[in-house]
Amino acid sequence: MQLRTLAAATLAMCVLVTAGCSDGHQYLNPTPTPSGKPMQPQQQYAELMKRPSLEEISKKYEELRGKIQSRLTSELGISGWEDKHDGRQSGCSNEFPDVNSRDVARNFLSFITAPSSIPAERWPAAVGIISQVGGEFGFNQQGVRVDRPPHFEFELKDQYQAQLSLSTEKTTVLSVETGCHLTAAAKQRGTPQ
Repeated sequence: MQLRTLAAATLAMCVLVTAGCSDGHQYLNPTPTPSGKPMQPQQQYAELMKRPSLEEISKKYEELRGKIQSRLTSELGISGWEDKHDGRQSGCSNEFPDVNSRDVARNFLSFITAPSSIPAERWPAAVGIISQVGGEFGFNQQGVRVDRPPHFEFELKDQYQAQLSLSTEKTTVLSVETGCHLTAAAKQRGTPQ
């Protein structure tokens, strides 16, 4: 009995020591190469260089948000929009762990909200608007969708994993989050720091 306990304890210790020596990189880099292996640092930077800068894409998505807002107002009567001025940035260490965190980020454009909800019978029209306008800006992959009256949510993603979301219940919220992009300075520099 003691021999089994000792063997089990030794095996557990070996597993812990082996796991402790792993840097966990394979779990932090969901952007693999076509072969399925994690991207090397230069490959990560090269991938980001193909994308618009963070400033360029944010400006484009602000235009997108404005067009959707305008159509929701003119076609569905949703008015009284308010910009929450709560935009922020976050890092991209999960997607691009080997790129300097000062060079790459994702932007969360500030939410815009309307004080009224979109009625259930008008929700399909709202989904049509966000799908049409979003599609013009490359948002072609459907994400989350919730249809539980009076709560509705609809999300689209683009090729950079940006998220465009419309939700309504007591109020209506339109939000856009970019994918990971190099800052204008990093893109202009063209090489990793």
